[in-house]
Amino acid sequence: MELNPSSLLVRITDLLYAPLFTLGEALGTTPSHHIVMENTLYGKSSCAKHDQERWETYDLKPDDYFYPERDIAGGKLAPESVKERLTDTFPDRVRVTQDQKEELVEQLLRDTKVLQDANVVDYSLFLVRYPASLASSVPKSPGRSSAWRAGLASRDGKWIYRAVLLDFFWARDALQAKALTGLVKLWNAVKFGKGEGPMSITTTADEYRSRFLRMVEKIVEVEDSSGRPAGEVLC
Repeated sequence: MELNPSSLLVRITDLLYAPLFTLGEALGTTPSHHIVMENTLYGKSSCAKHDQERWETYDLKPDDYFYPERDIAGGKLAPESVKERLTDTFPDRVRVTQDQKEELVEQLLRDTKVLQDANVVDYSLFLVRYPASLASSVPKSPGRSSAWRAGLASRDGKWIYRAVLLDFFWARDALQAKALTGLVKLWNAVKFGKGEGPMSITTTADEYRSRFLRMVEKIVEVEDSSGRPAGEVLC
């Protein structure tokens, strides 16, 4: 954070933990640790209640991975409430200028390189947007050094966007990750023949980074020199 204050890695401000063993921890119903992070939705509570409902959040990951909770055994390993949170889909495009897209992509290139070097996978782009008409009622959040953290207006003037990187805690070097990778490979060998492909938590860090950056390129739209959205097919 000191070397790169414009980083989009979510700021972690504290770690709370229970120093004594608890019954809830033993039963798996209560976590023993709580990570305190910056609030990317800062200012939402300042809006009227009906305006708060107009804020939208998307936890975006590459959607071309194998998710066992969704796919194994006909998807019966987890309830629908869990499966619905596996991957969000952004039903639109993030419409910004070419300079704003380049700023986002260049910063994500730097941040994901840090994560790749640490052998981290399964992180996500947490995208927030709210109507630009609410901008006057949303207070400016302190300590922001990037337009993408503080709030950036869409090219068409309809939305304010915020974006940070979340969930960068799954390192492939950890024992749990290695064990799960072996389990998935065994499952693919026994049940699926050619297999279901890598999971987001068992793939390699460089492969995950590549797919993640492709996902960002796909959802961010800019205009070309003619004023049309880049990539638009003309009849």
